[in-house]
Amino acid sequence: GAARPQASGTTAPGARRVLVTGAGGKTGRAVLRALVARGVEVRGLVRSERAAAHVAEIAGTSDAAVSGDQRDPEDLARVLTGCDAVYAIAPNMSPYEREMAEALLRAMRVRGVVRLAYHSVVDPDEPAMPHHADKAEVERLLAAAGDLACTVLRPNAYAQNLAGTLAGMRTGTFEVPYATDAVSAFVDLADVAQVAADVLADGSHVGAHLELSGPHLVSSDDVAAMAAALLGHAVVARLLDPDAWAAANPGFDAETRRRLTAMFRHYDRFGSPGDPTTLRRLLGREPGRPRDVLARLLAG
Repeated sequence: GAARPQASGTTAPGARRVLVTGAGGKTGRAVLRALVARGVEVRGLVRSERAAAHVAEIAGTSDAAVSGDQRDPEDLARVLTGCDAVYAIAPNMSPYEREMAEALLRAMRVRGVVRLAYHSVVDPDEPAMPHHADKAEVERLLAAAGDLACTVLRPNAYAQNLAGTLAGMRTGTFEVPYATDAVSAFVDLADVAQVAADVLADGSHVGAHLELSGPHLVSSDDVAAMAAALLGHAVVARLLDPDAWAAANPGFDAETRRRLTAMFRHYDRFGSPGDPTTLRRLLGREPGRPRDVLARLLAG
């Protein structure tokens, strides 16, 4: 039917049981934890036994983890049984994001589920980054979906992404594949997960597009200085050529490497700035600082 947009800030019934797609990744696990903390029952769609074990541990029951393919509407309809809302997360850098969204919408219609929170990205309309452009396309698809009660979350880059650089920091270098003076509004994943759980548990912010950026802009040079203060020795930020980075990470398929290097080249010119105003208002407190996330990561 014809789209009937909801006014931003309106509400829907609070969710009692939420399906989290892409539940085995770091975002999915964080959202599951936050939902459980809000007293919401959860179910996680996974693709591996290891991911299923993570979901079962968070939910406190092995029944919470269900195997399936986000591109298969029959799989999705099966795991949606008994759920009244969805938190939709596509695998990072997936080229199949629209296909997954179309399958999810079909499954939601089969089960009569209308409440959805979609995990998008800050600045989705940036064509230089294919995974951003894909999310913008999905946002347009959801906006045209008729009676869907949808909230779109647009998080910035996670401060937790620094976890992959800790070994280098401990030996004095912080290598990044973009300019070390480019600034980003790194966001604490725990804050993103809290917002996700709140909007679903409360039924709030239907129709809203929520930018979730961290409290201040930091460069890689700033991160190196934070690491040095925490570790007690010098840490220097160094530019790693994106092509050299891709060659050093052969585990990624060619399309994923293409998408990541496009992102790095954009970050090299523009960074990933953002405004913390929305996140601060939603949390009712100051968002987590990158330095505090880094301290937790270094402490293990």
